[in-house]
Amino acid sequence: MIDLHTHILPGWDDGANGQAEAERMIEMARQDGISRVVLTPHVYRPAGRGSDSRTLKSRMRAFLKLCKAFEVDLYPGAEVYVHADMIQHIKDSRLTVNGSNYVFIEFPAGHLPAGVTNLIYRMMLSELIPIIGHPERNSVFAQAPETLYDLVRQGAIAQVTAQSLLGRFGKATRRAAEVFLRHGLVHLIASDAHDPEDRPPRLAEAVERAAKIVGMPTAEAMVTSVPEAILNNEQIPDLGEPAYPVKKSGLRALFR
Repeated sequence: MIDLHTHILPGWDDGANGQAEAERMIEMARQDGISRVVLTPHVYRPAGRGSDSRTLKSRMRAFLKLCKAFEVDLYPGAEVYVHADMIQHIKDSRLTVNGSNYVFIEFPAGHLPAGVTNLIYRMMLSELIPIIGHPERNSVFAQAPETLYDLVRQGAIAQVTAQSLLGRFGKATRRAAEVFLRHGLVHLIASDAHDPEDRPPRLAEAVERAAKIVGMPTAEAMVTSVPEAILNNEQIPDLGEPAYPVKKSGLRALFR
């Protein structure tokens, strides 16, 4: 399996607390059946390290060099918090996944910024393919899945977090993740790992859970062929057309 979204890089954000913990997380990933991991530290978060991309690149290079002996292959990336100049910053600082055209973007948990449709359009014009990280944990997407549908139809990719499917973030988040899977609105399952205990780098159990909704071939593709295509800067496999998540009439809803 391939874990495309992790916070294993130590000493940068709210992820691994030092080299020893990072190495422990890498070993946990290997034991879970993960052979490739992308490091996606937060950048441009309001309360984070901001735009210090030069320091980030230096730490990323040093960490990748230290971890060459591990049985898990590591790749550079970033999770870019949405902001006004993000397209130029992504290009200038090369914040994409493994130097590809794919890039993780992060929205605030409680809202969507104005002009998000135009932002996705401008990213695509700039030959950047946005991967929307954990949309099930954004209240707008969760309450109005058609909003995510519109962005996916524009060409965005979406990633659901493994622990969301297992209930780590509560019932509402789990239900939203299930809705997105059922309607073909997500393309990836990733761990979004932050530590060994509470938010570990594991995928296998979530794949089993997703398989009950979309079938094992599709669930496995979300941690194998889809992330592999992204790493190789190729078009992702076709998982089928997304379905519009419309509510049924009456009291019963389609996505209960």
